[in-house]
Amino acid sequence: MAIIQVDNVTKVFSSNKGKDTTALKNVDLKVEEGEFFVIVGASGCGKTTLINMIAGFEQPTGGTILHHGEPVLGVDPRCGMVFQQYALFPWKTVIENIEFGLKLKGVTFRERRQQVQKYIKMVGLDDFENSYPKQLSGGMKQRVSIARALANNTDVMLMDEPFSALDAMTRQVMQEELMRIYQESSKTIIFITHSIDEALLLSTRLVVMTSRPGRIKKTIINDLPWPRNSSMQLMDRYQQLKSSIWDSVQEEVIKSAGINYQTVD
Repeated sequence: MAIIQVDNVTKVFSSNKGKDTTALKNVDLKVEEGEFFVIVGASGCGKTTLINMIAGFEQPTGGTILHHGEPVLGVDPRCGMVFQQYALFPWKTVIENIEFGLKLKGVTFRERRQQVQKYIKMVGLDDFENSYPKQLSGGMKQRVSIARALANNTDVMLMDEPFSALDAMTRQVMQEELMRIYQESSKTIIFITHSIDEALLLSTRLVVMTSRPGRIKKTIINDLPWPRNSSMQLMDRYQQLKSSIWDSVQEEVIKSAGINYQTVD
């Protein structure tokens, strides 16, 4: 059984002006346990809406979303979320931010500190556990967010363009760190990105979404070998996969922008 199953899901947003917007239409997908599942698509295709419904932040207008076969009817504690922005408590230290979820669950001080130390080490923040967010770089803040999601020990980690605000070099470092963490933790990850290179570097399987209303246009099994790094971009297989994905994404970007290309003889 799939850990996450999306069955014929449609999402319509109503407007006070009387004009409804269909963000997603008849979306079907399954995510198996242990997958690194990446969703790629043009801006406005409904990627974030989809992941918010998987998390239980929003409900579909039609269709169902199942987690281990059970309908997701509200905020699902079995999913951990890493947002585009860091969403850290500025008045709490690194260790206090990471242990926050465990504290809410009633885990004792001693036990949660032992657990949190494991994840601080995993994300490479050993020397910064008593620092506050304002003392950290953007990449370090996102490491804290990832560690917090891992410490909560959820079934699924949902990641909504978590590296989009980072500079190119930091983003590459964080991508490689996330690959290492994924291999160490064996977590199921659902990851949203605009970047085809990022999708190919991280995913075990990926889907391309259409322009709004979002549907699943293409599913690709990523058979690039592990471990991975940026040098894989020189491989013939990498270029084949990238070209295939780009053709699909480009077509949807053109549609969403309303561009009409005519062939010139």
